[in-house]
Formats: sequence, C-alpha cells, structure tokens
Amino acid sequence: MASGFPEMTEKMQMLYMDIIASLGTLPPEKKVYIFGDDDNVDMEWGVAVANYITLEFIKYSYDYSDPVYPLRHFLGDADDSERMLQSRTVQYVLKYKRKELENNSNLAPDHKFANIDMDTIEQKLKGYRFTEMNYFEHQNIHDLEVIKAIVEKRICSAKKVPNPRFEDMFEQYDNMVEGLIARSNNSDHDMVFASLALFTIEWKFSIETLYHIACLMEENGLKEVDQHALALLVGNVWIESQFGGSVKTESRMVKERRYILDYIFDEEIDPYSKNTMMDLIKKILVIGVHYKEICKTNEGEPYKEWFRKESTEEDWASFFRYYNLFDIWQKKEWTRKKIQNMRLLLDLVIRPKE
Repeated sequence: MASGFPEMTEKMQMLYMDIIASLGTLPPEKKVYIFGDDDNVDMEWGVAVANYITLEFIKYSYDYSDPVYPLRHFLGDADDSERMLQSRTVQYVLKYKRKELENNSNLAPDHKFANIDMDTIEQKLKGYRFTEMNYFEHQNIHDLEVIKAIVEKRICSAKKVPNPRFEDMFEQYDNMVEGLIARSNNSDHDMVFASLALFTIEWKFSIETLYHIACLMEENGLKEVDQHALALLVGNVWIESQFGGSVKTESRMVKERRYILDYIFDEEIDPYSKNTMMDLIKKILVIGVHYKEICKTNEGEPYKEWFRKESTEEDWASFFRYYNLFDIWQKKEWTRKKIQNMRLLLDLVIRPKE
C-alpha cells in the first residue's frame, strides 16, 4: 500500500486516511475557516486535526482495553503505612479522573470508568480498581515532587519551594520522561503506554507548554502573558460553536500547542494574527468535540466506536512512531528568570480563584 505514512501499519494507514476523508464530509460552512474551500484546501491543518482526533480515539480505545486490578495488585509487599499513604493519594487521582469523565458525556455505560465512586456496599467491598495507566498516574502524584507540588498549589510565586528545590523537582520529572522514551523502544505495548503516559501528564499539568512559554518570555523580555490565551491552550473553556450553541472542553492538543505558542506569545506578531490564531484554535477544539457526534460510519456507528473495534495495539504503536509525542519534551535548563516566569505561569494556571 503506497502511503505518505510509512511508519504506520496498513490497517492504521487505512483508518487514518478514513478519518481525514471523513473530515471532508463536514458541512462546508462548519469547516471552511480551517480547511479552506474545495478549490483551496489547507491539508496541513487537515492533517493536524486528523492527528488530534486519532490520538483521542487511541486514548479512548486504550482506556477501554486496559485491564483493571485492585490497588493491592500493584502494592506487593508494602507495609500498612505505605498502603495508607497510597490510599490517600488515590483521592488525587480520582479527582482528575472525575474531571476527565465530566468532559466525556458519551462514555458507554459498560465502560470500566463509567462509575468510579464508592456509593454502594458492593463497590466498597470491591475497592478501588486501577489500570496500569491509572496506577502510573497515581505514582506520579505519589512520587514526583513537581506533580505533588502542582496539585497542592505549593510551587507558585509564594515561593514555598525554593529555587534549588524547584530545579531538583523538574530534574526528577525530566528523568521520568527520559525513562518513558527509553521504554517506548521495547515493544508495541510500551510505545503506546509511554506515549499516552506523556500525553496524559502534559494534558493535565502542561509542564512542557508552560516551560516553552517561560523560555519565550525570557527571550522576548515579557513580564506577563494573556491569561485568556493561556487558558485556551491549557485550561477548561466554554467556546461558542460553529455548529450552534456552545461547548465546554479543554485543549488536549499537546503536540500542536508547540506550533501555536509563537503566534500567541510573541510580541512581534500583530494583534490581528494573534486573534486569528486564537479563533482557529477554538474552531479546531469545537470540531474535535462535534466530530464524535456528527461523523458516523455508513452503518451509523460513531467513528470512535468503529475505530476501537477495528484497530489494535500494533496499529496504535505505529501511529505513535509516525506522530512521535516525545517531540514535545525538552531537557529543562533553568535561569533565575525562567524560574520566575514559570512560577508566574503556574500562578495563572493553578492558583485558587478569588
């Protein structure tokens, strides 16, 4: 099969091209701003949106297929004090899992995460259950100081974390990412797990995005950033939809952000170009939300369910070899100014509302 995506399996190429083709079936008035008209199609943005949607479908499919285990499966010979500590950390993980579920109203009733609360005796006796990815998220909050400090809002401009400790925290985080990159080379399963692990961390904590902006601020002498633009990239937002009404969503375009930041946070870019880019981001996010509702197979099945049934872990791994999410990571090199900028950005992202 001739293709411009040689890293992908033949099945993944077919699924991916079908997603690109299906984007072309959107009503012209809904897509023209992003893709252009039939005589002037912007394939670069079309591919970017297809990548975004494909990653969402792989995440959904992986969540469906990842086996669940009781917490004790992962704890092994841990003593009672360690078990109690880890049980408390569970609450942090569930906080973010609930947030994820709130933004996925189309979750199937039989999905393993359709109900994660302990409302019945049966559920309490069964105990909390984790997939490998859930437990990895749990361990990030339990073991990674920078994640813990973000969750507990200790790393902002109040300087509860001194600069030397600040740098140590991010070095620990960088070492973890380097471990994921090394793991990704072991097998298809490890490629998928490591890619989705970094995706999940960046989607929830935006460390790479914020570091990149902190660097831009230092390079351009910026003392502040547009909080609305920042929220559009890393926060939860309500967006007026070109399909009618409005949608609540969050940006999980963790790789595409890197191509967008310079347009929004570079002072040399004129206001019209900045506003145009922000408008474009909104429309892409809305298409990502509505795609799942509007685009169906010829048999009337939602594309994300069709994708889940038709694809395999081998296919997902081949997509990640093409897409390479690890491109978003860069080894952190701190200066006093970058630390100050990072604290400011974390202030804007995680500080409690007044």
